Amino acid sequence: MFSVHSWTAVSLSDAQQVSCSVSLRTGELKEGRLNIQGIVSSGPSDSSGPWMALFLTFLICALLGLFGLILYKYREKLTGKKPATEIVGDMNIEELRKHAVEITIDREHLHPDLRVSKDCKILRDSEDYHHTGEEFPFQLCAFGAQRFSSGRHYWEVELAQTNRPPKNFWIIGVVKDENFTTRDRSALTPSAGFWFLCSYGPHDFYTNTDPPVKLSLTPRPERLGVLLDYDDGQLSFYNVTERKHLLTISSRFSGSVVPLFNPGAGDLSTLTILDCPKPVEPAESSDNPKPVESAESSQPLLSNNSSDARLTKAV
Repeated sequence: MFSVHSWTAVSLSDAQQVSCSVSLRTGELKEGRLNIQGIVSSGPSDSSGPWMALFLTFLICALLGLFGLILYKYREKLTGKKPATEIVGDMNIEELRKHAVEITIDREHLHPDLRVSKDCKILRDSEDYHHTGEEFPFQLCAFGAQRFSSGRHYWEVELAQTNRPPKNFWIIGVVKDENFTTRDRSALTPSAGFWFLCSYGPHDFYTNTDPPVKLSLTPRPERLGVLLDYDDGQLSFYNVTERKHLLTISSRFSGSVVPLFNPGAGDLSTLTILDCPKPVEPAESSDNPKPVESAESSQPLLSNNSSDARLTKAV
């Protein structure tokens, strides 16, 4: 028994028969022959084969891409969902505050592991709440008591306190009215009636759009402005301290929506809904200018019979 492995290249004109000869130690000559004329002649008769294969591959890819685009546009038309648009630019704070509304937390649908101040403006996780795992505590959602079904509405949220670092974990946005059951991230989608911006750690920001949009916001927002333009289907976010427009989520709202808040867990700073100061109006005369009153956010004591608003980190 013996085995021989070899290869050779032949041209089409010589492609008739190939042979292999092996001389054994005994002097015996072993030879094998193979007629390959039929094999070669059954291949492509010209050089157009590779180009035809390339063309067919390109055509199939183009058709698949076109089908994917049509499917994406159909879903967008059906659900009204569009990717969030990151637009970091200057903001007109006075113009935005013309649409300012007072927002308070709805106590009736407050999660039992959340604490809220007496005036329903300050929100944080309870001292008794012990968050486990690395996932964001999506279930700790609170909802605004105000409902909107048309027009423009603006509010501001404080995410830092004096001598304390800004919050690392929070969700701020809007949710469809009466959609008060929250579980995990997969359930908080635009198709389920949720639209928001989430801060997940010191540097991670993302929207819950489809697909999600990850953002790098520097410096970290300490006061966030939110503008709901119900009629145009837009939810915009602003860094009030830096006077920057951060991004806008485009969608299509139906029915009433309410503000959405989630303070996360373990941060030292609270999530505080502010009373926006009214825009400055021109004085009636130069001799007797009209005084401008600025609204100050109160710091009431937190509920649950607590007389101390001090924040403690959950273990």
